[in-house]
Amino acid sequence: MSAHNRLKIAIIGAGGSIGTALSRNLAGDYNVLALVGAKERISSTKSDPFLKWRYCDFFSRQAVAEAISDCDYIIYLVHTRIPTARLNQAESENMDLLIADNVARSASLKGIKQMVYLGSLIPQGNSASDFVEKRNEVIEALSNYGTPLTVMRAGLVVAPGSNAVRLLANIATRLPIVLIPHWANTRKQPIAVTDVIRAIRYCLGNQDAYGQDYDIGGPVVLTFRDLLHRVASTLKSGPTFITVPYFPARLYYWYLRLLDRHAHPALINLIVEALGHDLIVRDNALQQFIAENSVLPREIIDPYIKKYGHMPSNPRRPFRKKYMAGLRSKSNVRSIQRIALQPGRNATWVADIFFKWLPHFARPFVLCKVDKAGNCRILSRLPKLHLITLSFKPKHSSPDRRMYFITGGLLAKGHDELTPRFEFRDVLQGRYTIAAIHDFRPQLPWGFYVLTQAVIHLIAMRTFQKYMKKEGI
Repeated sequence: MSAHNRLKIAIIGAGGSIGTALSRNLAGDYNVLALVGAKERISSTKSDPFLKWRYCDFFSRQAVAEAISDCDYIIYLVHTRIPTARLNQAESENMDLLIADNVARSASLKGIKQMVYLGSLIPQGNSASDFVEKRNEVIEALSNYGTPLTVMRAGLVVAPGSNAVRLLANIATRLPIVLIPHWANTRKQPIAVTDVIRAIRYCLGNQDAYGQDYDIGGPVVLTFRDLLHRVASTLKSGPTFITVPYFPARLYYWYLRLLDRHAHPALINLIVEALGHDLIVRDNALQQFIAENSVLPREIIDPYIKKYGHMPSNPRRPFRKKYMAGLRSKSNVRSIQRIALQPGRNATWVADIFFKWLPHFARPFVLCKVDKAGNCRILSRLPKLHLITLSFKPKHSSPDRRMYFITGGLLAKGHDELTPRFEFRDVLQGRYTIAAIHDFRPQLPWGFYVLTQAVIHLIAMRTFQKYMKKEGI
């Protein structure tokens, strides 16, 4: 089939192990646009007439909308597990939520026929409400604007180069004694990436799957201990496994950090949270479909071990050093905070309150001057110096979004590849406003900035969060 007659799929967050395998597989039948958040990823990919790799700033709604403008379907794989700026003052959950909101709004605007989201399994039985809520927020954000959404939930996806699999391998093999907390003796149902791809193919364009929420898993159920034992066996290692009666989750988190210093803290935190719960698939039509020809997850990794003698590399590894060097050269900052809203309030209202509150918080050091056009100038009092200019952008704003570009001031420094901006954005049907700074580049020397301005900004934003909560406004 010619490229002209094929349907086009945008894979959002295609740079990881699952996205790379999925992109290559779907290119056999679709035009695939593999969108990644790192420009360095593009140069490390081979050309293919049906598979195009493209950089996209997922934190920019306009950039996302332009990227997907001629696509039919979206597959959403974003899970923020790598740095997105030299300094991130943001929780992974808030970054994921903001990106999901951008994608959902853009999909609705561009008439996308269907979105498919691969998320995490929800524990059966009683579990902490915040654990479940964090896993459902992205789903809610993706479904808020009318585009048909199909949700697939999986536990551990075994794919070549998977960071989660590599973390398990380090847990199982780095030390002669493997410590397992007693509370982690839970059951898991890992799945091979080939079965995930089969499930996605089944759902694409299948109207029976619109609005559905499916659990998917592999053919075997293992305890965490059994899982580590199988990983060690695959890697020809024979450690001693010991169950520890007292091993708090926070301490185990730091234990895993020591075993794999390259793993993103958010990934380790996710795994530690999941270890306290059974993650077993609930029966459904999609699970029945993939179960007929499912493969054991270890069959995905074994060929690499036999051929090379070690775990396969993550697709991001070849360009990671270059990517991190690029962040250092840009010296950019991302800061995202979430503010709970009362009914009837919106981002415009929050922005107005913020610029009235800021000079009171920073008295006697700072002044805020807002002109009739909505532009804000932040100045020091003594001496009276122009610190930051926030230029209001009406074309990028609406009642539920207030957008300012950072266009001047002694504390801001430009960069050709960056668009520094400060936005207030309502998410999750107005339950929260996200206050976010993107791509800010400080004028101060980096080390001095981190110890001064960055700390002051974070204190200010957290104090504002508490102020909004305390006042109940």
